Amino acid sequence: MAQGKRPQKGARPPQASRVDYARLAAARTLEAVPAEGLSLDEAFNRQAKGLSPRDRGFAWRLVRTAMRHHGPLLHLMTEVLDKGRTGVPPFIQAVIRLGFTDLLLLETPPHAAVSSTVNLLGTRSTQRYRGMVNAVLRRADRERESFMEILSQQPALPHWLADRWRKQWGEDNVARFDVLARQEAPVDVCLVSAPTAPPSDAQALPTGQFRFTDGFPAFQDSDIGQAGKWWVQDLGAHLPIAALGELTGKTAIDLCSAPGGKTLQLAHAGADVVSVDNSGHRLERVNQNLERTGLKAAVKKIDVLKYSHKPVDLVVLDAPCSASGTFRKNPEAPWLRSPTTLLEHARSQAKMLDKAVELVKPGGTLLYIVCSLEQEEGEAQAAALLARRDNVSLDPFVAADLEAIPEALNEDGTMRILPSYYAESGGVDGFFAARFKVA
Repeated sequence: MAQGKRPQKGARPPQASRVDYARLAAARTLEAVPAEGLSLDEAFNRQAKGLSPRDRGFAWRLVRTAMRHHGPLLHLMTEVLDKGRTGVPPFIQAVIRLGFTDLLLLETPPHAAVSSTVNLLGTRSTQRYRGMVNAVLRRADRERESFMEILSQQPALPHWLADRWRKQWGEDNVARFDVLARQEAPVDVCLVSAPTAPPSDAQALPTGQFRFTDGFPAFQDSDIGQAGKWWVQDLGAHLPIAALGELTGKTAIDLCSAPGGKTLQLAHAGADVVSVDNSGHRLERVNQNLERTGLKAAVKKIDVLKYSHKPVDLVVLDAPCSASGTFRKNPEAPWLRSPTTLLEHARSQAKMLDKAVELVKPGGTLLYIVCSLEQEEGEAQAAALLARRDNVSLDPFVAADLEAIPEALNEDGTMRILPSYYAESGGVDGFFAARFKVA
């Protein structure tokens, strides 16, 4: 496949049509993730400044769809380029992936998808690739069926991570993970007050939450949405604290609290909450969510390991982790990790658990949570805490705590939520949780 001719030195590049800035922002976002190690949100927010709401929404849909199919798209590009991806600059690769996404996955009309993508290459450094990109995308349109077959046959998760999870969770679960990884995750919403009627287009969840598959933007524009008395929290994230029941009269500390879902949930359950995190930027979100919902909590910016407070009834530690269980909502997450960095937080998790124990008064409760599918960050951390602390014992969850997802109850009374649970309704984020009593 021809890759175009290099222009003669000093030649003026051909006149290009108007650049689609929404697609340009999307391409630059794809270039930055995972090459620069940026989250999709961070990379996109840098590139999408100045876009109209409509263009921003379109660009966001493009980049999320492309990121959910990142591995298959890389494989397809390698297959169809004459020399694979060797020597093709990262931005050009991002443009090709974007074009495949636009044409094959979003099914944009071929002329619009091809011409808009090619027109992103109008500078002196990129115009030499216009012919190659145009030829590749036109071939994709002609051979759509075979291209789609290549995409469908390649796993959506990194090979090394899928192999790891097969050993831990089995082939059937990983096959379901792969299906979920290709789909946009639904949005689960908690309401401060029970509505007289369920929100339109929402599915009622057993936890009292509401799940939106397609209707979340409409909900945001509704009277309930505009009132702001709600917050977004995945069903999997909601379950561990929901298992604590009513907390009226209890004092709780939420460690590593930002962006605040669990702080809001604790406050809503009646607790007097202190929300602690070391990120001022992320704590701004906590304060905004508290103000919007009308819920109350004290917010403290400090390193968790340096935080001091008289012992309280309940400490919740949602520890920093690999976040490998959140791939439905954060499709870039698996691609920002490697076998050598996956468990980089394990040592700090142990230190934070020991710190959390010190903040619990005798007879109080410690709830440890990680949004991880790695047993080293979940089951192994819980076992290690019990082995090294004589004053800590497991306070097992029981079947009544997990009526929404009964299969999440481990034999020892800890909670292991896999994304493949609740899959018929869009799945959940992956979590581990253990509840302890402190003597």
